[in-house]
Amino acid sequence: MNFNIEDMPNSSFNILLAKRRSGKSYLTEYMIEKMKKNNQLDCCFLFSGTGAGFERVCDEHCRFTNIEILDTILENYKTMNDYNKIQKKEKLKFRIRTAIILDDLAIDLKSKKFNIIEKLAVNGRHFAYAPLSLHFFILSQSLTKIPRVVRLNCDCMIMNQISSSNELKLVADECLYITSHDLESKRIAMKYYESIVNEPYSFCIVELFRNNIVNLADYIKKIKAN
Repeated sequence: MNFNIEDMPNSSFNILLAKRRSGKSYLTEYMIEKMKKNNQLDCCFLFSGTGAGFERVCDEHCRFTNIEILDTILENYKTMNDYNKIQKKEKLKFRIRTAIILDDLAIDLKSKKFNIIEKLAVNGRHFAYAPLSLHFFILSQSLTKIPRVVRLNCDCMIMNQISSSNELKLVADECLYITSHDLESKRIAMKYYESIVNEPYSFCIVELFRNNIVNLADYIKKIKAN
């Protein structure tokens, strides 16, 4: 079953995991463009060690190589969110919908200055209740560069072509085998995953925000950028 961009939560925390040159950046651009067209997003900020890429969705003044500016954005969102809670008139509430991309920062993910990513995973969505909206896209080549508490709190795990068999096993244990953990069910889930990623630039997206799931197709979807 194909992923529907309109099924995204109002605010979300998403991890894109794949090896280099597998299409992570291209897919992220595609998703953000679709969200903008569907009136789900107004703006996009990029945090990248190189500052390159994402030209179609991020203006020049929305690109940063320093992660500290992210604190300012989050504080602004927290202030707007607190204001919206006490504002009774809907038309006077803040209605800014933002995507934040963290790309090419794998080296910093476990450093002290990057403890913010754990804060984002656990509390980031709570900075932006409707009509505000805040979506995070974390791009990484390595699963283990991302702390476990972050992985377990993501809304969507988006992956293909994971180069390490150990990391594939780990992400499968954490994300794929939600409905059942017996050996036969694991084998079926892995075959289902492989059927999705067996063509170039085709990604498996695990919708971890889903409730009351019964079948693999309820929460494991296919997404491919056109």
